[in-house]
Amino acid sequence: MKLEAPFYAQTMEFSCGSACALMALGHFGMAGPLDRDLEVEVWRETQAVEIGGCGRYGVAAPLALRGLRPHIISTANGLGLMERVHERVAGIDPGTLEFFHVMQQRLCARNGVTEEQRGPVLADVRDALGAERLVLALVSTALFPEEQDEIPHWVLVAGARGGELLVHNPLDAPEQAHRPVAAKALLASAAQFGEQVLVTVGSREWPDGEPVAEPSLPGGFLEYRYEPAD
Repeated sequence: MKLEAPFYAQTMEFSCGSACALMALGHFGMAGPLDRDLEVEVWRETQAVEIGGCGRYGVAAPLALRGLRPHIISTANGLGLMERVHERVAGIDPGTLEFFHVMQQRLCARNGVTEEQRGPVLADVRDALGAERLVLALVSTALFPEEQDEIPHWVLVAGARGGELLVHNPLDAPEQAHRPVAAKALLASAAQFGEQVLVTVGSREWPDGEPVAEPSLPGGFLEYRYEPAD
């Protein structure tokens, strides 16, 4: 079982989420060409703040805004990965991080994204692929032996073969597309980051799950006033 999604390698250190979004958009004919201009445009939409990281609503929002129907399966209720990003990256204001996370959640709520709060399993991937849906998966870079660091990373799952999943890793070269990865390792690798998540995406609404709730924007951030230095 394999979907012939186009491969796109990220060109920036923190653009794995947007690179995966580009591959999904290209597969369903919702964007083209897949180039750095589009990568940067989508990267600005996916990031929670500056280069701090890309959460589940961050990767889903630009897909929904361009006409696809993402479905999120996540263990998190709240910031999830983004809370860990705040702990790991110095200089990120927690109020700003929360604001962008909630803003992306509101975009998902207004554009038909659905979600389930539970741990993702291999059957979720197989069901999605069987319905011609691609899967964006949060993993650790430790999943790939050649990577030196162990940081959160997004990959695109485009196929399954026995106990392996076939992934487009945006850190790879194009000739490594459909790279086989042990399914159990992929699904478990992001647990240390406070969230295990899959985002399946297709051209039609997924029947399971509930619509993403639309929260209010954090009041504290709305009360902020810029005061220039003397």
